[in-house]
Amino acid sequence: MQAKTPDFPITLTKGSVSAKIYRHENKGYAEFKVAYYVGTRRKLESFADLDEAKRRAREAIVGIGAGDHATLTLKADDRIVYQRALKFLNQCETPLDVAAERYASAAFKLGKVPLRDAVEYYLQRFPQNMPSKSVREVVDEMIAAKKADGASAPYLRDLKFRLGEFTESFQCPIASVDMPLVNEWLRALKCAGRTRNNFRTILGTLFNYAEAEGYLPKDHVDFDTVARAREEQTEIEIFSPKEMMGLLEAAQMNPDVLGAGFNRRYATRQGLLPLLVLGGFAGMRTAEIQRQLWDDINLERGYIRVTGVKGNTAQKRLIPICDNLRTWLAVCRREVPTCCDYPRPFEAIQRLAERAEVKWKHNALRHSCISYRVALTGDVARVALESGNSPRMIFRHYRELVTKEEAQTWFSIMPKATVDIVPMDQSALA
Repeated sequence: MQAKTPDFPITLTKGSVSAKIYRHENKGYAEFKVAYYVGTRRKLESFADLDEAKRRAREAIVGIGAGDHATLTLKADDRIVYQRALKFLNQCETPLDVAAERYASAAFKLGKVPLRDAVEYYLQRFPQNMPSKSVREVVDEMIAAKKADGASAPYLRDLKFRLGEFTESFQCPIASVDMPLVNEWLRALKCAGRTRNNFRTILGTLFNYAEAEGYLPKDHVDFDTVARAREEQTEIEIFSPKEMMGLLEAAQMNPDVLGAGFNRRYATRQGLLPLLVLGGFAGMRTAEIQRQLWDDINLERGYIRVTGVKGNTAQKRLIPICDNLRTWLAVCRREVPTCCDYPRPFEAIQRLAERAEVKWKHNALRHSCISYRVALTGDVARVALESGNSPRMIFRHYRELVTKEEAQTWFSIMPKATVDIVPMDQSALA
């Protein structure tokens, strides 16, 4: 049985809203027109298929009833674009107008940078699967890792001190600490420029560790652009040969001739003599001397091997043993592993300086040796290699103007006796 041809116009109604479908012949083909009103304006849309015309008529009356007049003014192609947009936005549950506002705002801020490129850059810097670690957790992990890798005790103490202050200020995820916050924290430190730059270096180590462990994206904080403090040009002091002789004399004690009030059992230990001669005649850092092994000192071949794990430099080097240093080392060498076994050498050596009536000067042993060595050899590059520094650093921090004659006197200082001298533990004299 043949389907009955519908009567036109067809009227579709929902509540008080209606739309009509008209049929027309257009060059031998049927054409269906949907007519509806939006306010007082009549809208007319054409379709080649009756079912499509009915679908559009229903959509129109539903939209008018809901007050969504704007969508009803779209032409056929625009309506397809609109529907595709809704389909995409349904995946993230974002209304079309909100999505448009966000896109326009982002595009305005990015300028000529495509939004897709900005999103890719963000995802590279902040991966969605990156574990969240607090500053304290990362600090504790790094210090444990450094200890397991054989870092020195002084270096670990420095890490704990500097990073401890940083941790107290940032009790939050490390990913939330960016470069402006790092700069602000460093500038708020009440310390000298050199000290602030030391904090800066330690923080760089921390953030590099966090990146390597996958807790931060690459270059989360670019420490090449973190502000450096201007370092003050402080006056560098050295010891005179007379002052050095006074210190050395005070550091020697024969246990058989101890005066009243001295404890004999302390006279069998190493004392401070190795610290004085290795600092003053080899230019070693105090931290290096504390870890220096007697086995690394070869008197026969005439060199001291300073390995990369000692001191605050990763540069391995050999230090030549001058004639007077050879004599001093023969005098103070003992059958123990390390050259200096003082837990707090700075306090002990300051007490020693008081007894010798010599004003103690910060880092003056190393600075004196380097200054006299430059005057004696006239070769800054050679001395820089021996001391584990750059020529620029020698000129900037360690070079003091002294004469060659003064340098010859310095490196001619000898012990008054070369046998049977037992250095005393100066803590007994406190």
